[in-house]
Amino acid sequence: MSSKIQRSDFTSESAVYGLVVVSALLIISDRYDVTSLQVFFKVLGAVLVFWLAHVFAAAVAHLNAVADKDRKAPLKAALRHGISHSSGMLIASVIPLLIVLLGVTNLVRDDVALWTALWVDVLFLGLLGYFSAVRWTRQQSMRIGVGLSTALLGVVVVILKALVH
Repeated sequence: MSSKIQRSDFTSESAVYGLVVVSALLIISDRYDVTSLQVFFKVLGAVLVFWLAHVFAAAVAHLNAVADKDRKAPLKAALRHGISHSSGMLIASVIPLLIVLLGVTNLVRDDVALWTALWVDVLFLGLLGYFSAVRWTRQQSMRIGVGLSTALLGVVVVILKALVH
């Protein structure tokens, strides 16, 4: 496993899942009139738990394939695969969490930080969809369509935020 962050880490299913999880957690955390600092730690903690579960699931699911290739240390190889496969989830949470921290520093109000983090997630989902489509089509209209449809998932989450709050 390479310790370098690769482009595929940003366009992986774990990155999509990470953005959706962060958005959902921002919605849930904000329902209880908590500060940005409390939201930050709740979201960070939950992302780490979901990431560990994702690593475990990927490692277990990949164990048979790894055992055929690496008979000496299949558990270690499967765990490396799980960590590599799930890294997008952690990467995707960094910028929204940094935006939430803006509320902690009082550079912006707590509610502005949370809403901004949600809309940045929408933007990232759109970009992630677009750049994923770059791999399989040269048609710009198709790339934009995939990006918009992926961003639509984020818009649905933001609408849920508005309805819940």
